[in-house]
Amino acid sequence: MDNISTKFLRFKQNVEDIRLPEAFTYPFFYVPHPIVELAAEELKARISEDPKIGEGLVGGNSSGTFGKMLGVLVVRDNQNQLGYLAAFSGKFATGEAPEFFVPPIADIHAQDTVYKRGEAELNRMTAELVAMKNSPAHTETKVQWEEKLAEFEAFTKAGRQRLKAEKQDRNKRREDGRNTLNAEEFEALCEALKRESISTQVAFKHQSARLGQELDELAQRWQKAQSDFKALEEARRSRSNELQRWIFEQYNFFNARKEAQNLTEIFPDFETQRPPAGSGDCCAPKLLQFAYKNGLTPIAMGEFWWGPAPKNEVRKAGNFYPSCNSRCRPILGHMLEGLEVEENPLLTWSDNLPLPIIHDDESIVVVNKPEGMLSVPGKDIEDSAFTRIKAHYPEATGSILLHRLDMSTSGILVFTKTPKAHKFIQHQFISRTTKKKYIAVLDGIVEGESGTIELPLRPDYYDLPRQMVCYEHGKPAKTHWEVIDRKDGTTRVALYPVTGRTHQLRVHCAHPSGLNTPILGDELYGKPKNRLHLHAAYIEFIHPDSREKVSFSVDPNF
Repeated sequence: MDNISTKFLRFKQNVEDIRLPEAFTYPFFYVPHPIVELAAEELKARISEDPKIGEGLVGGNSSGTFGKMLGVLVVRDNQNQLGYLAAFSGKFATGEAPEFFVPPIADIHAQDTVYKRGEAELNRMTAELVAMKNSPAHTETKVQWEEKLAEFEAFTKAGRQRLKAEKQDRNKRREDGRNTLNAEEFEALCEALKRESISTQVAFKHQSARLGQELDELAQRWQKAQSDFKALEEARRSRSNELQRWIFEQYNFFNARKEAQNLTEIFPDFETQRPPAGSGDCCAPKLLQFAYKNGLTPIAMGEFWWGPAPKNEVRKAGNFYPSCNSRCRPILGHMLEGLEVEENPLLTWSDNLPLPIIHDDESIVVVNKPEGMLSVPGKDIEDSAFTRIKAHYPEATGSILLHRLDMSTSGILVFTKTPKAHKFIQHQFISRTTKKKYIAVLDGIVEGESGTIELPLRPDYYDLPRQMVCYEHGKPAKTHWEVIDRKDGTTRVALYPVTGRTHQLRVHCAHPSGLNTPILGDELYGKPKNRLHLHAAYIEFIHPDSREKVSFSVDPNF
């Protein structure tokens, strides 16, 4: 058992009047419970009392200086006392972490562990590989083999050309002798030319054989050098894989039933696709693990950002965020078993929602998709605008959906009924001749009246579906914007996307290099609310039948 007394943090305020949740927090889509918000504020106050703690949480990273996710887990102890646990994602940057934080699930960096010894062995093998590759003997063997190969190829080419020229010369001399010499002299000439031919070919073969033997000897030396290098390289790779598997096996996660699984068991495709880096070191698994191991009952949880944001990501200090998908979803899927957890609201969000049709003709259907409905079926959700249109128009053929809206975004979606219509309008989307207008309410006051945002985007592969700004690998993304009005601490804007990247408008609004003001209700890049205040209000394109410009508009319901 761990030292609970230093980890079980009692509330400084009276929490008896706070009504506790009936089920545990669904970590991937939630509004923080008031008691979680209170625990977070008390944790922030604890950290602020000691600047060294803040330095350790922010610290220096390989890609710069930025903060990290902190988490709080409200729990009851075996005496029915209410308190909370605190955790941070990743590692503490300076020295030992404060004792009120729960420990890591696996302390693989402890001195004289399998990891430390394995790490030292890998470092030794790496140094040996570098020394072998850069050694004068290794380099000299390669240079000698390459030079001898070039010499052999040049000699062979020149020798064959010379043999050909000499043969042509002998043929000419033979023909000249045929016309000028008597029979006896001509016969003697032919014998001489024959001996000459044999002599030159034998000399060429002997010299080729000598050079070939020298080349073979150098090739064998170079192949052995390569073989020794590859053998050590393979040995290092094998040792690295062994060490990595050992690390993954140390991360044993309990669930509420006290059943344990390690990372190799939780990630089913372990042999072909290893768990993402840092799996098991996020806040939520640390918090639940400590609670389970020490007989504490989880009540509610939340994770929030502390410190400056990474340059390419949208993270606001103090904002709560859902648990990450790539690392935490598989782990928490196991760890939450045995707990009564809130239902995933996304599974039933679109139930009984209408899908208004605002235009219908022989070639296209235009609908007003409500917020909470998927554009296409998801992994766990079948209901979508696509499935409803397919069911309503069974005669429609081909790829009927032209574009998509996020589940949380409402507004205009265009479907086609024929492959010909789809191809015609799709070309306009690809060539960016369609015109689209979105209305959004931003959670703050935006300076300026209009402008253009150009921030390249790529997926955040460690936390899909989040996107991030990336100037090295991102795809170009461009948005025009203009302010409509400002009211009650919010800004209503019109957004005109030139490109159509995933989450483009959401990131362009929230990122510090964009409008630095997230869309109201954005659970990924801002703060969750009753809905995401983003609506596809207008679209314009050339109709596939009339070849005339058509437009459709729907006002938002916010």
